[in-house]
Amino acid sequence: MAVSAVRKRLFEPRPSELVPKFWLWLGLMLLLIFTLAPFVYLFTSSISITPDLLSGKLLPHHPTLSNYVNLLTGQGSANYIAAMRNSVEVAACTTVLSMIFGILAAYAFARVRFPFRMSMLFGILAMQILPSISILVPLYIMMRNGVSITIPFTHITWQTGSLLDSVWSLVIAYTTFSLPFVIWLLAGYFQTISKDLEEAAFVDGCGRWRAMFRVILPLSVPGIAATAIFTLLNAWDEYVIANAFTQTYASKTLPIAIAEFVGKHGMDWGLMTAGGFVGSLPPVIIAMFLYRYIVNGLTAGGIKG
Repeated sequence: MAVSAVRKRLFEPRPSELVPKFWLWLGLMLLLIFTLAPFVYLFTSSISITPDLLSGKLLPHHPTLSNYVNLLTGQGSANYIAAMRNSVEVAACTTVLSMIFGILAAYAFARVRFPFRMSMLFGILAMQILPSISILVPLYIMMRNGVSITIPFTHITWQTGSLLDSVWSLVIAYTTFSLPFVIWLLAGYFQTISKDLEEAAFVDGCGRWRAMFRVILPLSVPGIAATAIFTLLNAWDEYVIANAFTQTYASKTLPIAIAEFVGKHGMDWGLMTAGGFVGSLPPVIIAMFLYRYIVNGLTAGGIKG
């Protein structure tokens, strides 16, 4: 009886379940293995000596931290640390700018009625679908020639010099690609928040700005946090644009620094794996500590009326 009860519990789904518990847990375990296996192998490779790596051994026979010592104190450590600093600056500035402009635009699309609102929103979605490589050349030319900004209703024009090989070229490019994602995600999130709360704020004497900052934004913290986290991670991991716009370590980011461990006549596997593991730690730490905001922001959907 006990065996049949256990078998029924594991292999027969309840009315509220789609699949039996056994197959559900088996699928979750396989997903966990396929997700964590590359990261675990990256770490074991980073503490392996070169002969172990070249022989294809999965586990190090002679564990060592020499790769990390060489990475942080060796000959090329200054370049790697500079690349890490650039990655932090680029990711932080991109996230801040994208969230500031994205929140304002998303609120306008969600709450303000104006002509062609939905058409413009779908146009923004189309910009998100557009492959980044398709506008890489125009962006490169714009960064090479500098950005020209004309103040409205005046003849005053502000012209920058060439932005290539600078952190700001990456910030501008990444913000361009991040804004459609931020606007589309937050506009949908703001629309799920009850309008009655905002109208109550209007009755109490709040204007639209105060209602947005005192009602909408506090209720949207999970969605805003999740969007900011994904924007930060995308800017941290980007490679193609950084490879095209940067030439020196004054602006190179971590993905470029790690890729350059591949030399013309050889490849330093130990430094590459150690650099990759160190570079992957910030996103992992952020995800571990802020996973609650990620889950709530993508599943809760705000407060519905």
